[in-house]
Amino acid sequence: VACANGTVALELAIEALEIPQGTEIIVPCRTFMATASAVVARGCRPIFADVEQASGNISARTVAPLITDKTSAIICVHLAGWPCEMDEIMSLAHQHGLKVIEDCAQAHGAEYRGQPVGSLGHAAAFSFCQDKIITTGGEGGMVTTDDETVWKRAWSYKDHGKGYDTVFHTKHEGVFRWLHDSLGTNWRLTEMQAAIGRVQLKRLPQWVETRQDHAATLTALLAGHHALRLSVPPKHVKHACYKFYAYLRPEFLRGDWSRDRIVQELQADGIPVGCGSCAEIYLEQGFQKAGLAPAEPCEVSREMGETSLMFPVHPTLSADDVTRMGQTVRGVLDRVVAETSQLKRAA
Repeated sequence: VACANGTVALELAIEALEIPQGTEIIVPCRTFMATASAVVARGCRPIFADVEQASGNISARTVAPLITDKTSAIICVHLAGWPCEMDEIMSLAHQHGLKVIEDCAQAHGAEYRGQPVGSLGHAAAFSFCQDKIITTGGEGGMVTTDDETVWKRAWSYKDHGKGYDTVFHTKHEGVFRWLHDSLGTNWRLTEMQAAIGRVQLKRLPQWVETRQDHAATLTALLAGHHALRLSVPPKHVKHACYKFYAYLRPEFLRGDWSRDRIVQELQADGIPVGCGSCAEIYLEQGFQKAGLAPAEPCEVSREMGETSLMFPVHPTLSADDVTRMGQTVRGVLDRVVAETSQLKRAA
């Protein structure tokens, strides 16, 4: 079901799965805030789970302690295109009777054990906004599901509550047609945007391959530097490489160098680098004022947020662009590492 953007796609998935208002939905603390604000918009409470250090994703291990008798669903984000460990999450959800929504906003073309993301949970939400792997003219979204009843609910709600069968499979007497079997809203995607998306779908395999090539180049150039930590996905995961992450190891840096200073140095050298996804979205004032922050911080995600470097690997970059990026990063890091004696103490 195509819709206006990824945020309403999340809301639409919650609506179509008939997740009760007032219940709790477990979400990652490390994500874009829409993953959790969509939960609030549908009248539920987000419960923030910490992430695994390797992937930056939630897992069955980080989710399980948060499940209560109020829990109704889990939203798992395939962060930066790295799929969550879905077998374990789905098994945990089945054990507790929970729905699972995949947030695939950053994972178009990613696969888990040979299956495309968006086909692994009870429903999934995609985003097609301006910098995603696929974009439909600035904004766009989609809900996917293998449940026809859920699909019809989503189709109906995003178009003012029109009944699918009433529109397409019912003979109407007279000129006027009574089509709205329930109440909904207008979250439709325009036909022009859909046309753009259909063209980009054909290009997706090549685009993902180019992203993977760029990521492999950066990995080769940065691997082995003692001031960086890199993570490599397991073989059963196909990483869509929305972005490329590397993590600083502060113990190997001179005391006057922080992550932010390194980012500023790289940006001054013309390198497009940032810190990436918000590590603790519950620190946003919207969640703080609503009393939705957890009692204790998510420590793994906090550490990742303090040390992360994020680089683009989109297909409009050339191989030379990416090589220069990696060489420049390595050069800056070589200048800011601590003296040899300090490195030995850190080790």
